[in-house]
Amino acid sequence: MRINIRLLHKLLVSYVMLVVLPLLIILAFFYPFTTNIIKEKSSDWNEHSTEQLMHSMDIFTKYVYNLPSEILHNRDIKPYMVADNPYQHIIIMNEMKKYNVTDAFIENALLYLKDAQYFFSNKGSAYTLNDFDRRGVGYYYAQWPVSQMDEDLQQLTSPMVRPVESVIVPGGHSVKLLSFVLPLPLGGEQSPGSLLILVRERTILDMMNSSGEDSNGIFIITDHDKRCLVASIGCEEVEATDFHTVLQSEQVQLQGTIEKTIHADKYLISEQVSESTGWHYIRLLPVTETIQDVRNIQYMTLLLLLIIVVITSGIVYLSLRHNYEPIKRLVDAASTLFEPTNNDKLNEIDTIHYALNQLTITRDTLDEKIKLTEPKIRDQIILELLLGQYDDWDSFCIDSSPYDIHFPYPYVTVSTVLLEQELDNGMLQYCREQLEAASSNDELMSIHIVRSTYNREFIIIFNHHKQASLLQCVEELQKQLKQQYGVDCLIGISNKHKLNHEQPQSFYVAYLQASRCLEQIRFQRTTMIMEYSDALQSSQGVISYQTELMQSLELAIIKTDVEQIEQLTKQIQSYMSNDGMLPHIRRTIYLNTMSILFNALEKHQQDNSSILNHIEFVFQHRYTLDQMLNIMSDTSRKLCELTLAALPNTARRTPSEQIIALMEEHWADPNLSLQFMADQFQMSPSNFSYHFKKSMGQNFKEYTDQLRIQQSIQLLKSTEESIEAIALQVGYINASSFIRSFKKIIGMPPGQYREQAKSSEQSMYHEQ
Repeated sequence: MRINIRLLHKLLVSYVMLVVLPLLIILAFFYPFTTNIIKEKSSDWNEHSTEQLMHSMDIFTKYVYNLPSEILHNRDIKPYMVADNPYQHIIIMNEMKKYNVTDAFIENALLYLKDAQYFFSNKGSAYTLNDFDRRGVGYYYAQWPVSQMDEDLQQLTSPMVRPVESVIVPGGHSVKLLSFVLPLPLGGEQSPGSLLILVRERTILDMMNSSGEDSNGIFIITDHDKRCLVASIGCEEVEATDFHTVLQSEQVQLQGTIEKTIHADKYLISEQVSESTGWHYIRLLPVTETIQDVRNIQYMTLLLLLIIVVITSGIVYLSLRHNYEPIKRLVDAASTLFEPTNNDKLNEIDTIHYALNQLTITRDTLDEKIKLTEPKIRDQIILELLLGQYDDWDSFCIDSSPYDIHFPYPYVTVSTVLLEQELDNGMLQYCREQLEAASSNDELMSIHIVRSTYNREFIIIFNHHKQASLLQCVEELQKQLKQQYGVDCLIGISNKHKLNHEQPQSFYVAYLQASRCLEQIRFQRTTMIMEYSDALQSSQGVISYQTELMQSLELAIIKTDVEQIEQLTKQIQSYMSNDGMLPHIRRTIYLNTMSILFNALEKHQQDNSSILNHIEFVFQHRYTLDQMLNIMSDTSRKLCELTLAALPNTARRTPSEQIIALMEEHWADPNLSLQFMADQFQMSPSNFSYHFKKSMGQNFKEYTDQLRIQQSIQLLKSTEESIEAIALQVGYINASSFIRSFKKIIGMPPGQYREQAKSSEQSMYHEQ
């Protein structure tokens, strides 16, 4: 077979230009920045590890510094009577045993009283000052003689912290301890004594190891004078090397991360300063070991690239020389599929080039067809805006800009339209044409119309100026539908909302208002069109608990909140199961609830005859309580299934919603804690706390208290149970904690709130 040498050379050059050259350009651009990127990532992690260690230490040191005050507030410990009353020694030893809740951090806490010349341990033992000079009896400090210890304890007026040092503990073995020496009271004059708190160095080193994944990092904790207190390599090593000089320099005074050379090695140094203790938490991460793996990967990548280029070049060359037939077949196929408009003979390269041009034309044709699907995507984006799926206006603008969705006017009003028959595409297109004609006549208004999640409902969004009249527009649409298709429709109209280009929630609120009007029309059937201002009813008192449940169920159905529908159905069933409830009231609640559920089912299902049969089965028989509860559960479950099937994929539950759902499930559990929630999502407590506050805008405890107080309000209104019983039901371990949280959130104690609620109900009863 004759080989086209010119074609062979062209293909080899093309291979180099299309494959090798782009890879070389990418590598030439990427490699210089790889080291900096790794350094930035390491600096961020180094700073995070330092901050995590600081927060962990602050939690324990806060307890250490608060311990003197707690001891002085103990009425059984009387430091000024200990000299005259030896029995007081026994009482103090017993009381000190109660302060061992942090044994995981504190090795021992010794209360020293000047009048008694005794150290009282929280482990239930007592030592004299001389015992500290005897190895194996007391705590023997090699670098802190008893004479100096006595002088320091007598003159102590402010907290003193001794760096980690070797101490011979009772029993004779040596342990490295960090010593806190605190006066009683903390910082006061004429102190009756002091508190010696001992912390094992091993405990702090374990905290350092758990705060950083890199074993080659160095942790150092210093006081406000940059004196080394604890170090992962030992304070002796820090003092004996250039680490101490670097830490004392003026360049390491601000919180953050810097790069510094020590012993000819570069380190990333991160420093955090505790606001509570003034301690400096410093972590040094070797730069060489951090980027060594990246450099190895770079070298191996270059080597691999060279090998690939050599091997593939040889394969291409040999394939072209010894297997020219596939290219020939490709050219023949291109010539057959895409015949040139003229009869000029083309070479192989030109033939493939011509075929590619024809493929480009075909692709453009397909793009035009794809653009025909843009209205469906446009409607989906608008529907997600109405359902509150966008948290900020910028994200909506990014999604909507390719589809020419604009809201140029300052006000927005939403209208929901429910037809008596299923909505088809022709009817929806007719409504679009009528509304577009109305908006073209009014230069101060633009209109968008989209399908709802229900088969017989669509939504109209009016974007308009303040003076635009919308009621006339929807009345005209109602008449046109009646004349053209002979179908009646119900229309709910929201209030006029000021458009906020920072928060898109006005669309969501307007949609809920319009849907609420539509639901009220379905119940009352007194009008075919209702504005939200006409649907509002003034409240003259505290409404009943069952009314609140019904209204909440209607709102959950409007919002398509499946979890809320299930939860409210269970609450209604629990309320019906009350032994003291009269049978006719129980049946009334059952009938009202089933009416709400069937009205919602009617929107989803097209077979109205099937629904009518179910209604006859449910409402025309007398059932026992268990039968009513089973019917209610089955209907609610069916509604939830249809609602989930109608929701778009973007309306599924987010991780933040999973957190909220889990809290709503366990809010009444007294054991609900930050640790419990973190375990459920396989996160550390600190990371979960950060994620929770970022998502919810408040910390975990504030959110839990608000959730429990909201539930307690219903119990205060609807029951006569005591404050203590209600506190236990909503998850508090005692009444005092419940009262304190209730007053902080509501502004008054729960007893006073219950009295005001009763007074409001009585006044409403007398007015009626």
